This record gives sequence, structure tokens and C-alpha cells, in this order.
Amino acid sequence: MARKKSKYFLSVLTALFFLCALTACGQQKESRSVCPFTGLDWNSTIADMTAAEGEDYSTYDSLYGGLCYTYPKEYEGRPGTIKYMFDGEDRLMSIAWAYSAETAEDLETLYDTISASIVEKYGESGYDAGGVGNYGGVWYREEGDIILSTMMTAETKALQYAYLHPLVSHTAEE
Repeated sequence: MARKKSKYFLSVLTALFFLCALTACGQQKESRSVCPFTGLDWNSTIADMTAAEGEDYSTYDSLYGGLCYTYPKEYEGRPGTIKYMFDGEDRLMSIAWAYSAETAEDLETLYDTISASIVEKYGESGYDAGGVGNYGGVWYREEGDIILSTMMTAETKALQYAYLHPLVSHTAEE
């Protein structure tokens, strides 16, 4: 009798193992989003980008030898532009969101909101880009640097929030 129970248990265990293996095979690996304003990660391709954002984009030469694709993109309740920069081998090297504010107060409020969320997650910035009309910070990370910067003049009030691929990031000592 004990032998029958152990054979039954082994059969049920084997069936459960195969059932789990079959259902896992159909699941796609979840992408680890690089930043809060997109679902893409550093392994994402141009095809992944167009699947996520659509075909209605503009391009210009990327800093990394490929193309930069831009899309209108809302973030934090504000209309801006998302930029996906690829290198010459079509690898995603940078993702940035840019916003042009109407007022200095709007820019400062947005900067404070984004900066606080980064500081909460990663701690204080390793670099302070504070200056007359410009301020920001850099968070040096193994997974790629985060750069939050602003530019404020009489004509322009802009913010850029960027994530850099580890291959184009720097260490705090550099």
C-alpha cells in the first residue's frame, strides 16, 4: 500500500512539474524599466520602441553615432518630449524626457518633485550643477547615471531628466 502511495505521489509531482514548465514557457520575461517615464530597458530595440510609442516620431543624429527618436510624452502631468538615443549599432544608450516651462515657478516645482523622488530612491546627488539660472544633479550608479538638469534664461525655462546606459555613464571619481 505504501508503495502505491509513493508511486501516486511521484506521478502527481511529475505532472505538476511538467504543468509548471509548460505554463512558464508561454510567459515572456518581464522587462525591467530603466526609468519612470518609459517601460523600455537597455536591451530594448528600435522595434520595441516603436511598438511602445508608435510610428509618429521625429529623428536627428544621436550623440552616440546612431539616431535619436523623439515623441511627445506627458510625464508628471506635463506635456514634454521623450528622447531615445541609439548608438551606431542600434543599442539604446540614453532615454531622456524634456520639458519647457512657462514660468520659473513651474520649472522649480517640477524639478523639486522629480529630485525628491530620485533622492528618496538613490540618496543625495553625487554632483551639484547649481549655478546662476541652471541647477541639477547627477546620480552615479552602476546601472547607469541619472542626470536631472535645468536651464533658465529670460527666453527659456527647460528641464531634462535623463538616464544613461552604463556604457556611457561615468563614475563619481572621473
